[in-house]
Amino acid sequence: GMGASLLYFKRGGMSFEQYFRVEGHDELEQYARFIAGLSPAMLQRSYLVVPDAVNFRERRGPSTMMACDLCAGVMGTSVLKVLLQRGHLRAAPWALQFDAYRQKLKYTWRPFGNANPLQRVLMTFIRPLLKL
Repeated sequence: GMGASLLYFKRGGMSFEQYFRVEGHDELEQYARFIAGLSPAMLQRSYLVVPDAVNFRERRGPSTMMACDLCAGVMGTSVLKVLLQRGHLRAAPWALQFDAYRQKLKYTWRPFGNANPLQRVLMTFIRPLLKL
């Protein structure tokens, strides 16, 4: 894709496992759960035009250098906010997604993380794309 996502796991708040719920699942199911949790709005869905670019059995997925740079910038800035104790970050189950290609910013709120009914529906659409 051409965007970045941010999930902030605050001390005393929802943990990574409570949000993603990957424990006890095989590797490919963990990928589906990670993608659904990291990208609940699926902003990149409309422009991923080569379905074969996504194959987690072969450990490959679509990404661009711009997305990697965006991720580094979002993460670095967020870490700085925490270290300086300035500004507010929404902690999980909130997620922030920015897609530079579509020029969209979206906040999502998924109480119970991937146990949320919306996330369960999303995972049923993601699994076939991952060749599960």
